[in-house]
Formats: sequence, structure tokens, C-alpha cells
Amino acid sequence: MRCGSSSNLQGEFMSPDEIVTAFCAALNDDLERSLVYIAGECIYQNMPFPPVQGPAGVRDTLAGFFQLTGPVRIETLRQVALGELVMNERLDHFNPPGGRAFALPVAGAFEVRGDRIVAWRDYFCMRQFAQGTGLDL
Repeated sequence: MRCGSSSNLQGEFMSPDEIVTAFCAALNDDLERSLVYIAGECIYQNMPFPPVQGPAGVRDTLAGFFQLTGPVRIETLRQVALGELVMNERLDHFNPPGGRAFALPVAGAFEVRGDRIVAWRDYFCMRQFAQGTGLDL
């Protein structure tokens, strides 16, 4: 096995960079399918909201967001990896039910161990999120 890589569920070797890319692609298609990349001990935090743990915490948090925003379509603009750390600059596209489509600039930081994401933090502007969703936060 290469240093900094692990095998995925199909037995192929994937680097942390490839794991995050595959996770984002899966999340574009199906929240449940994306959870295979999340470790049981994963800490996920959408700043400035409180952190949650594991696939169930990620599912519950994102499902709540998606009720407001509709499903996400992630457009990764840039992504860099250094060992187990992967950071990306993204536009997360949303089309809220009964609202107007919008793109939210997001910076994500992921830590990968083995073939799972063990930490995930997303940073975004709450004002832009509120304007996009029409919520008064």
C-alpha cells in the first residue's frame, strides 16, 4: 500500500484527496450513499453551528439543511491535500423549495484516516446563507 492511501470498498487504492473527491461526488447524487465515506468517530461541523459525530450526525444535520435549501450540488473550484489533510474551495449550489437558486462559497477542511473522513469542517458566510435561503437568521 502506498503511503497516504487506502483501499476503498471496491478494493481500489485511494488517496485522501481521492476520498474527499469521491465523497463530494456521492453527496451530489445521494446523501445516504455519501455516508460510506464518513467514519463512525467523524466530527462534522458547519461553522458556526455545534459539531456532530458520525454518519448519523452528518445525515441529520445535512437532511435538516436540505429541507431549507434543497439538495446540494458541489462545484469544487480548487482542492489541495497534504498527507491526511484535504482542503477545498467550493461553490455549493442550492435550489430552495419555493425560492431562488443560489451558490454559497464554502471552504472545507477534511481529515482522512484509512478510507474514511474522520473530521470535516465547512466555513461559509451566514449572511450569504440567509440571503440565499430567505431566512432571517
